[in-house]
Amino acid sequence: MRSALLLFLLLVWPTQAISQSALHQAHDAAAAVTAHDRSTTEQAQEALHAGHGDAAPMPMEPLAQDPATDDGPAQSTHSGHAQPEAMPADHSGHGTMAPPVGNVTPASAPEPEHVHPAPVAEASIGVTEKLGEFIAAETRFFDEDGKAVTMGEIVDKPTIVVPIYFSCPNVCAIIQSSLTAVLPDVKLEPGVDFQVVSVSFDDTDTPELATRQKRNYMAAMDFKYPENGWRFLTGKETDIRMLMDSLGFGFRREGKDFLHPVVIMAVSPKGKIVRYLYGTKPLAFDLTMAATEAGREQIGLSVKRVLAYCFSYDPEGKRYAFNFMKITGTGILLILVVLLVSLMLAGRKKRTPRN
Repeated sequence: MRSALLLFLLLVWPTQAISQSALHQAHDAAAAVTAHDRSTTEQAQEALHAGHGDAAPMPMEPLAQDPATDDGPAQSTHSGHAQPEAMPADHSGHGTMAPPVGNVTPASAPEPEHVHPAPVAEASIGVTEKLGEFIAAETRFFDEDGKAVTMGEIVDKPTIVVPIYFSCPNVCAIIQSSLTAVLPDVKLEPGVDFQVVSVSFDDTDTPELATRQKRNYMAAMDFKYPENGWRFLTGKETDIRMLMDSLGFGFRREGKDFLHPVVIMAVSPKGKIVRYLYGTKPLAFDLTMAATEAGREQIGLSVKRVLAYCFSYDPEGKRYAFNFMKITGTGILLILVVLLVSLMLAGRKKRTPRN
């Protein structure tokens, strides 16, 4: 009996040892595969967290289950790939995108709108008569002595305002030279009954230039004209524009020169515009009448419509040109009307019976 038991143990014991050894080897192999799978899963989660998009799920093949491990704690761990642990809420789907690096603009940021600047309107050239309106008395200028004055302080008597600029090569010099010829013939006392004020609309002109201009024109009159009878003013662009707009005087800079009309204005002591005088050669009679009307606050006759019809301003020549075609057409039309009326009257006379 003892021999039989010993023989049975010799036959059975190696088999159990071998089975246990094989079981341990299979368990170690499964643990290694599981560790590899976990490492792969963690790498996929890290890539997903870095914003690489949705990672395609890795195929999971079930591990060959050792029949010897049907029972025991190893069954739930090694039956196929272990499911990864639940991700945090911010890792679901695409996860939280990493903030942009460098100059990358987020897609959600709206592009700034391209705003086109409004076109700047060019100043119109010409005269808009403002009879009965008042000049900008608050505008500040500098006289020929460099003293700051306002137009309200300057215009304290009937005033002939002469818009010019000192470097003007032609019409401005012509009109002021014409004034030197006719001012002594005006039937009013200069500096008392009236005055002339030349205002430069070039903001680069200085009081020194104004002094030089005044000296030249006073010399042309043999210095017999009173100093306070003719003033010369310069100013800044804002004040110049404000004053010229109130006078209805439209001008525009062209390089170093200006495009501008040729006109002077008569202004009352209260600053009211009473008359416009056009052309480069004013008459002493016209200046006398304009200054007299200004002293009475009396608005004179507007010749703007007649001037606009008979003449047109030439910006290139900087002068008014005679509208030959318009005047000729008007003359022909008047002749035709006279002929037609004459024929009608002649026809009526023929039809009148004789007694």
